[in-house]
Amino acid sequence: MTKVNIVNHTHWDREWYFSTMDALILSDQVFTEILDELENNEKVNFCLDGQVSILEDYLSIRPERLEQIKKLVNEGKLLIGPWYTQTDAQLVSGEAILRNLSIGINEANKIGKHMKVGYLPDTFGFNAQMPTILKSCEIDNIIFWRGINLEKHVSSPYFIWKGLSDEEIYAINLIDGYGSIPRLYTNKSFLENKLFKLSEKIKGMTDLEEILIPIGNDQVEITIDLDKKIHEINQISKDKYVQSTYEEFIKYIRKNDNILERYCGEFREPKTGRVHKTIGSVRYDIKELSFYIERMLLDRVEPLYAIARSLGLNISKNIIIIAWKKLMEGQAHDSMAGCVTDNVANDVLYRMKQAKEIGEGLENLIKKRIAEGLNLAEDEIILFNTLPYKFKGYKVVEFISRTKDVKIIEVDEFLILETYEFEGKDNILIEAPEGNYYINEEPYYKITALIKTELPSIGYKVFSIASVKGAKIELSEKLEIKNSVYRIFVENEKLNVELKNGEIIEDFITFEDCGNDGDTYDFSPLRGDKPIYFKVIEGCKKYSDNFYGLELEGTIRLPKDLNSRINKDELEEIKIKLKIVLIEGEEFIKCKITINNNVKSHRLRVVIKSDICANESIASIPFGYIKRPVLNDEIRNWNTSYLEIPIDIEVFEGTVSITDRKNTLSVYSKGIKEYQVIKDRMYLTLFSTTSQLGKPNLLYRPGRASGDTTKQGHVMLETPGAELLGERQFEFAISITNELFDEFLVEKRYEKYISQNVYYQLQGLNKFINRIDNKIQSLNLKTSFEREYSLLELDESMCFSSISPSLKDNAILLRLKNPSDREMKINNKTFNKFDKWTIVNTIENELEDDLLIAPYNFKTIKLYLE
Repeated sequence: MTKVNIVNHTHWDREWYFSTMDALILSDQVFTEILDELENNEKVNFCLDGQVSILEDYLSIRPERLEQIKKLVNEGKLLIGPWYTQTDAQLVSGEAILRNLSIGINEANKIGKHMKVGYLPDTFGFNAQMPTILKSCEIDNIIFWRGINLEKHVSSPYFIWKGLSDEEIYAINLIDGYGSIPRLYTNKSFLENKLFKLSEKIKGMTDLEEILIPIGNDQVEITIDLDKKIHEINQISKDKYVQSTYEEFIKYIRKNDNILERYCGEFREPKTGRVHKTIGSVRYDIKELSFYIERMLLDRVEPLYAIARSLGLNISKNIIIIAWKKLMEGQAHDSMAGCVTDNVANDVLYRMKQAKEIGEGLENLIKKRIAEGLNLAEDEIILFNTLPYKFKGYKVVEFISRTKDVKIIEVDEFLILETYEFEGKDNILIEAPEGNYYINEEPYYKITALIKTELPSIGYKVFSIASVKGAKIELSEKLEIKNSVYRIFVENEKLNVELKNGEIIEDFITFEDCGNDGDTYDFSPLRGDKPIYFKVIEGCKKYSDNFYGLELEGTIRLPKDLNSRINKDELEEIKIKLKIVLIEGEEFIKCKITINNNVKSHRLRVVIKSDICANESIASIPFGYIKRPVLNDEIRNWNTSYLEIPIDIEVFEGTVSITDRKNTLSVYSKGIKEYQVIKDRMYLTLFSTTSQLGKPNLLYRPGRASGDTTKQGHVMLETPGAELLGERQFEFAISITNELFDEFLVEKRYEKYISQNVYYQLQGLNKFINRIDNKIQSLNLKTSFEREYSLLELDESMCFSSISPSLKDNAILLRLKNPSDREMKINNKTFNKFDKWTIVNTIENELEDDLLIAPYNFKTIKLYLE
């Protein structure tokens, strides 16, 4: 006899083809019914989908239910958390996943306690470091559905999953998904054809004496009188059915540790459920904005907050938490993936816009307060370094000047990249204590400049602006730039690169376009369509000492939509600009692509030629790197055993590389998430656009439509917003080095590439350069800050992850990561200036630990402020 653990739950998409407001209306009925049943029936419990944000939403309309909810949570009848939202696990950063957990756990614990289960029942596949992430939050398990191949990864749905760091968790796979039994009935037909049949299927895949079956589905209500129904089932079943919880079942799994299979790796195979392998380029606008906000919070706002708090400035950490919450609402799996209606996509973008405004406004406030504490003059500028190591190199800054002949002194190099003139205006109102008066304003200038300088670690330094003529960019028609590492040139209608060893790669950067017959879930080629390849090789050269830029542009005529590709008629022009920058001493080829897209339903990729024929790619994932095989041929008869094509189009967190015994090509992305390696070329997907939420019978995904659009009673849903018409920009960098691939070196280069240019000028000529300067009232600070300041300093052998406010104490959390296979050691003198510091886990519980960071892991240090 097998013990069958029944867990009653609802899966609550915050938004999908319905909006968050729609879900809020539904929650008023469904959640209220859940609470009433739990209150009236002491024998039942319920799992509220593992995400606390939906409970926050419910309490906004039913605040009178708070005390009842607290009681039910503390009694273990209503199970909430640990997530804030049901996060995507591949398209967001490792830090974002950690914040989703830490904030979710913190909010759940305010209500009572959180469910200690890594519950992600519908996420579209998983990075290989989920065990490392979950263990850092004292969660030793995961319950999931998609991405597993039970003919390849493991043979049983219950096993041990090992992260790259050797951290292990118990893994429970929901073979047929979280909704295999949406509602529980007790009639004979249902039991024999549904419940007992599923039980037998699971029993056939494990030798354990207990199995798990969830009861529930999308926005489904609680099962009334579940205890009585289970009693009825047991009257006719040969197995024993019991009402249970996920935590209870995991307790049983722990007891069988010694007989469980082990697996290390990711889950991205479309075997038991669709994982939508090509969703990484759908609705790129959402993915790009998500990346921008992550980096803004991690690399600008939070380090500035740490600096400000250490200086004694009173800044609320709750503002940062609100920004993270707004972002995480858009990082739920459907929202982040982009498989939503246009109405919902607009909601996602709006919430991200709010997070962006919070971050930018808070940065504005902090910088102005520090500038006031420095008594900064109009002809001075403060430069910040938000990394915990000393900086030496190039930064781009902008400042306002009354004259265009200016120069920042006290720097090693100064180059004016761009000058923008603001015309003078008459009758400018001056509001003064002695009375208002009017003046005529002279023209002034916004100067964008490249400087070479040194900055203290996670701190700042003040520089002076002088009325001295600075060096400016020169123009040339010769399409060739070079530094000590690369020579990039146009020759014979090809864009080529010459490496340091003299090797020349021809047609270094080209473009590929093809029709997309897919939807917001998957790219799928148009039957009979052939890719169109083109180049961008016309333009000019902009250069000066140690700065070299090529600005290329071109126009390509492409079929305007899918019908035009089939009929080979109407063409539309797309203009593409490719800006390439080399800076002396840097190993990057920095690229920025600007596209005016007015073509529908197509996929556009940039193609980087390397002359490296590798059999695997090496992609960054949270706190590590993973090797993936390059498929030279399509898997034969894949549609007989897979739910979608198991193509080697993959996602990456920030970098992807290929290597051989001579060279390594690495690509560093600012928001691009999808790649494919074909022979000696790296294909980066810029976007794949579509006008349909879900379509059936795709070449790459046969059968039903994803998105419920071909369910009975449903309709096809158009998504013209997913066509991404208009101007789009994409940024990435390339390095080609004569060395074997090294995780640490690539990580440090990426850290350098995405490092921020953070600066501030306290000036009154234009109070809208920083959006809320006009409304931030000046304070008479009683202290005077040092002209140069450093909060703390690490040596370059470390890798920085984040520095953020503690959720619990007057402290900041410094997280360092080790994405390599070599152990790292933190210098114990690093934190000498702090009276108290401790090593903690992600949820800030103190650890008895040392300053060693294990391979593919991270460490969090809590630094207490006075």
